[in-house]
Amino acid sequence: MKKLVTFLLVTVFILALSLSGCKKPNEGPAPKPMTDSFFGDQYSTSNEDFYSDFSQEEKSLYYRLWDEDVKISLYVDISPYELYKIDEAFDDYRNGNTLKADTYRKCNLKITVDGEEYFYEEVGVRMRGNTSRREFCREDGQIFDLVHFRFSLTETFDGDEYANGSWAAEIRHDWTDSAARKARKNRTFATMEKFYYKWNKNYDNTYIREVYANKMFSAFGVLAPHITLANLNLSQSGKMENFGVGGLYETIDKEFLKRNFTEENRGGDLYKCTYRADFTDFSNYGVETPTQRFAYSLKTNDDRDDPDYNHNRDLKAFIETLSKSIYDEDFFTALESVVDMEYFTRFEAVNYLLGNPDCIRNNANNFYIYFTPGGKSFLIPYDYDRCLGINMDWNPSGSGMMYEEPFAKQSPNGQVTNPLYTKTILNRQMSTYRSMYIENINKILESDWFNYPHFAKMYDGYSKTYAALAMPSAAICQAVDGRILTERFYFGLDGADENNYSSTRENISVKDYMTVKRQTSQTALN
Repeated sequence: MKKLVTFLLVTVFILALSLSGCKKPNEGPAPKPMTDSFFGDQYSTSNEDFYSDFSQEEKSLYYRLWDEDVKISLYVDISPYELYKIDEAFDDYRNGNTLKADTYRKCNLKITVDGEEYFYEEVGVRMRGNTSRREFCREDGQIFDLVHFRFSLTETFDGDEYANGSWAAEIRHDWTDSAARKARKNRTFATMEKFYYKWNKNYDNTYIREVYANKMFSAFGVLAPHITLANLNLSQSGKMENFGVGGLYETIDKEFLKRNFTEENRGGDLYKCTYRADFTDFSNYGVETPTQRFAYSLKTNDDRDDPDYNHNRDLKAFIETLSKSIYDEDFFTALESVVDMEYFTRFEAVNYLLGNPDCIRNNANNFYIYFTPGGKSFLIPYDYDRCLGINMDWNPSGSGMMYEEPFAKQSPNGQVTNPLYTKTILNRQMSTYRSMYIENINKILESDWFNYPHFAKMYDGYSKTYAALAMPSAAICQAVDGRILTERFYFGLDGADENNYSSTRENISVKDYMTVKRQTSQTALN
């Protein structure tokens, strides 16, 4: 009799619970990986549609460029006046005039790859970055600070920003030879029209943490731009001076998409996403103007006069889908129509283990999102110069992100509000997606990529190639004295000791970071 009463009571309780508002989300069938997700290096090497415009030598150079034993040097021959004009543009950037701030000036550029020379006359060069932009040289062209540079081999200097009466009219190029202009528009280095250089701003003595991060993303099937190291030399007072070693970066643009996606998945919308891009705002997106910026800046299909301009249709659909309740019957169908969840869980598994506090999850910042013509989205990592224990000048977690757990809803910069996270892998009820996320984390932990000897081996290769060039020339060290810690420009695997993880003056060693992050991850997952 007691057993019957107990059974009846339990039955009534379950029935009452089901009739209340506490229902479980409709998970539906387990999500499957996309069948057409053939992209990145797995596809680009055989993408003859893209490479048909290039010689086999140039294609081979592109893939050889990113190896750690290849020595690359940039020689920027620029007049003092042109250099100062780049400096002047900082005021406009600070005041919100992006058109003037991002106007290219002229230089001649020589690139050497293992001693082989590639020379380009009249190349576009400008400052790049966000918080890294600053005043950096005097009127005589003498540099007193270091900045990042962006180069364009296809700049023709005849756009509206170079029109008569404009700030850059003095360098306008009036093309009378249409064939020569076409040749300029088709000019490339290693199949790339544009690329950029970043100095070692966060004093990473390994020099390669961001390089390693992007290679790690790629190794696990996430679309990421290539990065390698290069030595920068720049003319000062008529002499070419060594500015040390920094990163050489592939740009994320239309050519990047054409290189890395199959034909049917090209032609979609690409957005550069900056703070605060957390997929909750229905208004902060569009095409940048000289005085207006957006959290989601459209970089392709951005001509409003073009009949194909879709007014941010796919981004709107994406945000609207993420605004749905997980209890809606069509939530999972709608979600998987706009997100490849297998890809996303791979992306976040790598992202989590890298420990970047300034990423999509932790600061709603520093990523691109691409929508195929079918509306499927892909996240692309960007600007991972704060990962694997880098905490120079900024350590929001107080410990270099080593103790942050895989399912934490609180980031070092506040509560995670991004519904792509909160409604999937950070939601306890989403067992399917959480299982995919856990599986991908474990896969990385079991691989060579999160084992220190693998990192150290890559470091050794780059160190042999570039260690002798890391220290800028005496003239540059003297010119930037007091602003740049040139004594920190050396290759090394050292870092803050175990009692100094909270430092904002010393980066944590990669070995310590990987050891502690592994313990944090495994403890949480177990």
